[in-house]
Amino acid sequence: MPPPRSFERLALVIVCVAALLGLAWLALQAIGWFGVGLLGLFIAFVAIRFELEENRPVGHQMTPDLYASQFHKHGREHDAERAGFRTELIAQISAARLGLGLGLLLTAIGFGFFFILEIGR
Repeated sequence: MPPPRSFERLALVIVCVAALLGLAWLALQAIGWFGVGLLGLFIAFVAIRFELEENRPVGHQMTPDLYASQFHKHGREHDAERAGFRTELIAQISAARLGLGLGLLLTAIGFGFFFILEIGR
């Protein structure tokens, strides 16, 4: 599947950022700035985990044989298949890095305001 065109990608980024801001507002109303920081940590954790797994199988049955079969499968691919896989992987990693950046931003803002307001009392 080819990566989305630039207009589609921009629209998806805007929708995701708007949803993230909505969740941050809900966390702020429910828990306060500490909740915004926790939401940012959660998003950063998920983005890092997604980037580390690189579309490989996950789950409670992660065995060495499962990973070995995945690496052997990619070793037998032709150059065109390998290039297609790399293109997909780059598109996924760029989305994960966007999520990581937004998660770290929310973490810094949330915990920053939390500590500033707590120390200011």
